[in-house]
Amino acid sequence: MVFKNKSLIEISNTYKLLNQKFKKKKNLQIFLKKKKFSDEQSIKMSYNVQSGTYIKFFNSLSKNKINKIYQPIIDVIKKNFNDSKTILDFGCGELTTSLFIFNKIKKNIKNYYANDVSLNRLILGQNYLKSKLKNKEFKKIKLFCNSSAGLPFKDNSIDLIITIHSLEPNNKHKELFINELFRVSKKGLILMEPHYEISNDQQKKRMLKFNYIRGIKKLFNKKNCNLKIIKKDHHINSLNVSSLFVVKKKPIRKNNSTVYVEPKTYDNLKDINNFLYSPKSLRLYPVYNDISIFSNESQFFLPSMKK
Repeated sequence: MVFKNKSLIEISNTYKLLNQKFKKKKNLQIFLKKKKFSDEQSIKMSYNVQSGTYIKFFNSLSKNKINKIYQPIIDVIKKNFNDSKTILDFGCGELTTSLFIFNKIKKNIKNYYANDVSLNRLILGQNYLKSKLKNKEFKKIKLFCNSSAGLPFKDNSIDLIITIHSLEPNNKHKELFINELFRVSKKGLILMEPHYEISNDQQKKRMLKFNYIRGIKKLFNKKNCNLKIIKKDHHINSLNVSSLFVVKKKPIRKNNSTVYVEPKTYDNLKDINNFLYSPKSLRLYPVYNDISIFSNESQFFLPSMKK
């Protein structure tokens, strides 16, 4: 994410205003849009300000309620994707639900990838996981930060991709995101997202106000896959009812590596002193505390790098 036509002072002052708005429980994304920030910028900045609140909220829920809300995802994995060795938790936030899912399936998992647009949320989530998992288990978790829909993986390289309300605020770019998730997944996807078509009038009005994602079924009907929609009985927010959109792709024989590649070009990357380097584009991607950063805010190039 690049803040076009926004000075560093303006961004800094905006964050200060956002902190004030957040304390007053105002909608941050609506405020940012009025300030002429793009959708991408608005989502990321609001998430940065809210960092830490998701862990607190999740810890306030009873184990019984958490199980009722998220167990349906585990049931679908075991029924339809039980042989998955690699998973991408797209838009993982502070990794609270990631922990629930991982703990249920960790014996079969080789690598559990998780990403978010907010580095702040990932850092807090990483610390949260470290406090909950054994070191051997934690090593299976691979975190990365990215600022757009472009993912650092080759086609059909991740067995299963999961989203939990992470596509929700992206109605404007829904086709771009879904196309990218479909490209990277090998076996399929499980999308736990708001379901506009079955919502009551109150939720529909709310989804239209915040431009939440709609028409998921229509997008997958255009693709060569099998789609099943499972209605859920339990939700975090009764005004934000979601369903499970279960997508099974046609069998693919070719096995692509799950190592990180450069987004968009999919060129191989080299490990160089806590950076990932592309010999073809000459771009350098930083790695902070084992979190790889594929963000457009970090644009470093080494045109004279020795090969």
